[in-house]
Amino acid sequence: MDIRFLTTFIEVVNTRHFGKAAENLYLTQSAVSARIKLLEEYFHTTLFIRQRNSIQLTQAGEKLLPYAKQLCDTLNEAKQELQVQSAEYVVCGATQLASELTLPGALTHLHNAFPDWSVKAEVLTLDNLSRQLHERVIDVAFSTEVLKSEEVVSHVMERKQLSLCQFAGNGKGDANGFVTIDWGAKVRDKVLTQFPDFRDAKLRTNSLSLALSTLQSEGGIAVLPHETAERLVESSSATFFESLNDCFVNVYMHSMKSVRRVGLSEVIDSLAPA
Repeated sequence: MDIRFLTTFIEVVNTRHFGKAAENLYLTQSAVSARIKLLEEYFHTTLFIRQRNSIQLTQAGEKLLPYAKQLCDTLNEAKQELQVQSAEYVVCGATQLASELTLPGALTHLHNAFPDWSVKAEVLTLDNLSRQLHERVIDVAFSTEVLKSEEVVSHVMERKQLSLCQFAGNGKGDANGFVTIDWGAKVRDKVLTQFPDFRDAKLRTNSLSLALSTLQSEGGIAVLPHETAERLVESSSATFFESLNDCFVNVYMHSMKSVRRVGLSEVIDSLAPA
């Protein structure tokens, strides 16, 4: 029994027309008729009553219909499950800041370099990122902090210089509008050493996009990636407040030292900096 005979039978039932069924199945009408004839021969019965303007199911056809649908549904589910198991895919995880700074570029690279691979991306806390990487729930991880593990190999993807930038609505000496982005303890200590008044921030966040939205709507002062600050200055949205010497943030890429899935090592290696 060819499953295509049953799908053809179901399509004829749905359309009540051999020609329309053939069109939907990209077959000739004679091919549809031949399949139905073979199906009737297999079951030793007549499935349709053919009339000039309509096609009606026989009693035998009515009995066959639910079994045909069930068989087709079961086989389709099995096919989808097997495709999922054998599919080529990569799962990326990133902390909030890394997802905004590096993940978009990484995803573009994967889509261009591995167009047949399915890509999934999630934003996670650092603890969840580490746990899911070790449990192999995710294949590659991005963060602005180092993952300390002997089982993990890490690369510096990007090193971004930071600058202090002011937006409309705040003077140079007004620290009340400071928005602090969680660039890590080293950056925080350097900023507070140089600007102790910034200890009381009006907003603390781990999201660069949220900080920028607040700054552009309310004004304020914040530590931003130098390239971001330059774009904002060029668009007259902000002015440089003061450059921060030796103030950088690293974006790291992490993966397990042992990669088990076929082909995944090539994908991960392609993301690593040269």
